[in-house]
Amino acid sequence: MSEQRIAAEDLTAAVRIHADRVHDFLRRLGCEPRAAVDVVEASALDLVETAGSTPKQVTDVVGWWFGRARAIGATVAGGSSGVPLGGGLLSVDVDQQRIAEALEQLPERERVAVLLRDAYALPAASVGVALGTDADAAMETVGRGRLRFLQTVGDDLPSTGGHPVELGALARLGMGGPVAARDATPRRHAQSCATCRSIWDAQERAHRLLAGLTVVALPDVERDGLLGRVEQHAQAALPAGALLLLEEEDELEDERPSRLLIPLYVLAGVFLAAVLGVVIGVLASRDGESRATGASDSSDPGILPPVVAPPAPSRSPVPSPVLSSAPLPSPRVFTLPPSPSPVPASPSAAVSTAPEPAVEPQSLTSDPTSGPNGQTVTVQGAGWMPGSTVQLDYRNSVGSTGSRAQAVVDSRGRFTTTIAAQDPANFPGRHVIRASNGIDPTMETPYDVSG
Repeated sequence: MSEQRIAAEDLTAAVRIHADRVHDFLRRLGCEPRAAVDVVEASALDLVETAGSTPKQVTDVVGWWFGRARAIGATVAGGSSGVPLGGGLLSVDVDQQRIAEALEQLPERERVAVLLRDAYALPAASVGVALGTDADAAMETVGRGRLRFLQTVGDDLPSTGGHPVELGALARLGMGGPVAARDATPRRHAQSCATCRSIWDAQERAHRLLAGLTVVALPDVERDGLLGRVEQHAQAALPAGALLLLEEEDELEDERPSRLLIPLYVLAGVFLAAVLGVVIGVLASRDGESRATGASDSSDPGILPPVVAPPAPSRSPVPSPVLSSAPLPSPRVFTLPPSPSPVPASPSAAVSTAPEPAVEPQSLTSDPTSGPNGQTVTVQGAGWMPGSTVQLDYRNSVGSTGSRAQAVVDSRGRFTTTIAAQDPANFPGRHVIRASNGIDPTMETPYDVSG
């Protein structure tokens, strides 16, 4: 399997979605307006170059971009004490100003964590990439940053009194939504523990406040020019999505036998079986002939005794035919070989060697075809190879989301299953559900994320 590469269209889409967030991020880390615009473009072009030359380094496009912007921005930032982050451009009302001023007082690493997770809604994995750590450690940093943020805005936080707290799990629970299996035990504990429940409630309050933070967008002229230059650079440095799809299909074809060879394998098996039957029959006939010859006249063992044919039928009774006194040889056994021209295998033979190909046209459908992130989608297929296992993969514009499912095709070439349309990056717009069984052509069905 070749190295996973990033398509120019997918990277450009990620830059278009997150450009304003990266700009806001840099302003809140202390960059002046002009410097912030320059760093957004420089870090985006670095993303294109790295994705084109060493794509294995870009394990998460969005997280890598924020991390690169953070590193470049640190070299040009004027310092939080010299930039009025809590007023002017970065605040639109009293509440926004209060939040911005509280963020200024957080340690830089905690400020980065809560901005990425709560204000910009990046998944924990992306936050981890931007911080240079894993998703679990990133959520612990988010949890600490939220508590310090609440303290700064004047909330009274309860003392834990030395009670151990699973801060990463409570930080995830503070996001709301479905509870992951690994967080089920901390959730049950927090429901009965006053200390952990108070920390859980604090995580929820901080998340709600930070989620309402106003994002300072790029100026329209600057944004349009930046996106145009990044798109042009991406088209020159990265492969097109259609080319990557063709390469992926070619790799799948190289790793599996062609369906066109299956009928030839069946015919070859039938032919070999017929040849084997001829050989066995000839050997059996020779063995019977040798036994009969050994029992005949020893004076001339090489000559078979003649057999007197019965007389022609007559209306009058006729005596029984007179046979030679010599014993008759055993009858010879022959097995007829198959016709020289290939003939189709019988249905029973085909079933015993390979599944019967589906007669319906190959198809893949989803229901519903649009909805919110996390919706359960029913996927149906027809015309697939009976007995094969179909792998389903839910994908956004950047690549796989990690949501997968399997289905076994029945004897009619059909299957029905469900898959969660869960995108951790919460990308809006078009997604696809890709299906492949390693035999039939890979197919996709769309799912549009709305709301």
